[in-house]
Amino acid sequence: MGRDIITSDKVFGSGKAPTSKAVKVGNLIFVCGMPPFDVNRQVAKGDFQAQMRQCMDNIKAVLEAGGSSMDEVAKVTVFLARESDIPAMNEIYRTYFKEGNYPARTAIETKLQGDFLVEIECVAEA
Repeated sequence: MGRDIITSDKVFGSGKAPTSKAVKVGNLIFVCGMPPFDVNRQVAKGDFQAQMRQCMDNIKAVLEAGGSSMDEVAKVTVFLARESDIPAMNEIYRTYFKEGNYPARTAIETKLQGDFLVEIECVAEA
């Protein structure tokens, strides 16, 4: 079955972390936990909505680089620093998917790195 590493110049570099943006195995793409970094590794500190959009845009760019799209996402896990951000998360999240074609999703409140308010990972068909 082969295994391919997916990268995109539209997404921040990995820095020193030993991780890949995504790995394609067979017809599945596993996207790593996407933090809300823009391409310059900057974070919109304290702005949940901007961070949520950045995470989703990063995922979209990586999936497109792997020959997939948001329409092919099967499972999403959202890590939130604050449970109170769930309504804003839902409002933004639904704009990235077609009505009625939402992936399975889990949302977890947890401690996140640095100034992150959200981090998102997913699995999609290639």
